[in-house]
Amino acid sequence: MNNLHIVVVDDDDAIRSIVVSVVHEAIPTAEVSAHFSAVRALQEISTGTIDLLITNCHMPDMDGPTLIKTLREEKNGIPIIMVSGSDEARQLAEEVGVDFFVPKYAIHPALTDAIRSLVPA
Repeated sequence: MNNLHIVVVDDDDAIRSIVVSVVHEAIPTAEVSAHFSAVRALQEISTGTIDLLITNCHMPDMDGPTLIKTLREEKNGIPIIMVSGSDEARQLAEEVGVDFFVPKYAIHPALTDAIRSLVPA
């Protein structure tokens, strides 16, 4: 079986690093692409086979809900997890069809559980 390919996008370097670490803890064999820019993440997702997207909500070039809405409009059924510290992010995430919302304060173990529930290890 091919390794899972997971895309992580967050404009906060520290949070992005934490999310990548959690992905590797959850699925040690996963290939992880980490992006500062949602536009870059969208470009990668458009050109390859991606098994999971983990995105932040508020980012400078394109916010998470816009990224998710764009993917859903393209009929991309990729599983998506949003990680955010924003109170409004959960509602925004649910409106655009996110599979899981993980508050930043609960990254451990909520993100691990969400990853394992969406992609087979």
